[in-house]
Amino acid sequence: MDWREHVINMAQQAAGFTPAPTVTVPAPTPFSAGPHLQPQRDVIEPLPEERKDLLRKLRQRAADAHRLIPEFETAREASMAKIDAANSLKRLTDHPQDFGRGLPETDPLAVAAQKHLDKMTADYKRLTELQEVRTAAWQAASQALAACEAWLRDGRPHGTVLEGFDGPEPKLAKGENGLLDAVENRRRRGRELKADLHRIRSAPFPSSYCKQQMCAEIEALAMRGAPDVTNLIEHDGKIIWPTLRVQVQVLNATPGAVGFVEIPDTVAMDAWRHKSELIAALDDEINIEADDPAALTHEARQKAEAEVMGDLLDVERQEAALTWLAQSQALPVEFRPDCSPLAILQVQLITVPRTTEMPETSPGLLWPMRQ
Repeated sequence: MDWREHVINMAQQAAGFTPAPTVTVPAPTPFSAGPHLQPQRDVIEPLPEERKDLLRKLRQRAADAHRLIPEFETAREASMAKIDAANSLKRLTDHPQDFGRGLPETDPLAVAAQKHLDKMTADYKRLTELQEVRTAAWQAASQALAACEAWLRDGRPHGTVLEGFDGPEPKLAKGENGLLDAVENRRRRGRELKADLHRIRSAPFPSSYCKQQMCAEIEALAMRGAPDVTNLIEHDGKIIWPTLRVQVQVLNATPGAVGFVEIPDTVAMDAWRHKSELIAALDDEINIEADDPAALTHEARQKAEAEVMGDLLDVERQEAALTWLAQSQALPVEFRPDCSPLAILQVQLITVPRTTEMPETSPGLLWPMRQ
């Protein structure tokens, strides 16, 4: 009890009051950060230990490339030096009415000022060109890093883990002149495989499959377009015609508004009334538009796409291994930003069997289970 409480108690006793009991206030509980405030995990964690160094090398390479870029202050100082040199020459050669000294260009002072301006201009140009070249190098080094980290953070499929991939060491093919030539050949092959993948995904479907789907769609439309005469037969009421609910825009409304209206479903009723004729007409249209020699079924499309994707990953693994080897020899090459992270990090996806066990969590986050 401090002196203030002692004085208050003495005053209350003198006035005939009983002092109130002292209440101890507990210290506030420290704030516990929720899951959304927890520090984010480093994306390097899912990688196996023997592959984490590869991501560290990517980070270090991007950081080193960034440090080589001339600083903004250096470029600003070079620009200001060029401007000062131009102003100095202008003050020497301008007419006196423009607050200059009016010296001819052949004057020794003017000649020296011009040489100084030329030197400052060349220095600034050389610095800006170096800045552009090294900025491009840093961007090339950092794009692959950003792609790998984004895939590790958001792109890795759920229910999978990463394991190291130890494939055969790529070798130079016949006619390849060094590692850079080998990397470029793998990239060319990758572009060819991507073109094959685009062709597979763009292939039409067989006409027989399209006719089957068309018939099913017309049958569904015909069923939807059939009028209901039950009300007429049982209650001497009206025929119930099929309707369609559509969205309409309400004009002259501020702010803009939309509404909904029911209209007769004429397409469905036409399919119900002329189903055979409609199927025959659409059958002829499919025969005209179909390209069966280039068509692929769903099964053939999936199989061909899986084969090309496997070949593409194999080529990219070779390209990445050759790129790592070239970088270890200080050759000027960077990873492609669209190269598979599995290839760059030399890992493979392993599916983890699903389990019914409850994951470990905090007691306060457990939901009560129904009995």
